Amino acid sequence: MEPDPRHMRALVGSEDARTVDLSVRGVPLTAVHRPVAEQARLRSGGRALGSRLGVYQVLQALPLGSWVPVYSLSEREQVILPALPAWTRMRRNGRILRLADTPVRLDLLVTQGEKWLDALDRACVLGAVAPRMAVCDSLGEDRDRACWEADYYGVGLAVRHASGLRVLVRPRQGVPEPAAALHWRLAERVHRIAEERGSQSSESAQ
Repeated sequence: MEPDPRHMRALVGSEDARTVDLSVRGVPLTAVHRPVAEQARLRSGGRALGSRLGVYQVLQALPLGSWVPVYSLSEREQVILPALPAWTRMRRNGRILRLADTPVRLDLLVTQGEKWLDALDRACVLGAVAPRMAVCDSLGEDRDRACWEADYYGVGLAVRHASGLRVLVRPRQGVPEPAAALHWRLAERVHRIAEERGSQSSESAQ
């Protein structure tokens, strides 16, 4: 069943949320997100961060909007520093200031399946890169087990019904520090897809 954007927005309680369908690690999903206008402007003209994870790790290590001495970075971070696009930072007198941040607020990754175990397995494959929600058609007689397992893995669980989705387990919020760079890289991908599809829609309307 195709995800209904209205139901996806209801899961995060925001009418401003948008949805993008994509595949991560071979798992089809719907990313529910909210654009960050200032960061979108920073990426105007097709600016992109690419896929190199080390770039995201170095940016993540720098405080947003605060100058720090370059010498305070680790040796590895200083080696990667030249790979940071100029628009992501300012550098002056041996100090560096981070300008870039995630271009969207990645509120939820939604996986789907006819059976709850299929939807939950798909969500678990993604890892804790963002809050996750497994959506299934029915639980059968396994309601207690389904809720327990979803809660154990920190994944939300919802069941479809006639008028929308019934949430049984809320997803664990936040992203653990080891996954922060992966979260940012995924947010860049979601932003890029949303921008490309928005441009295509505008061209089609002309």
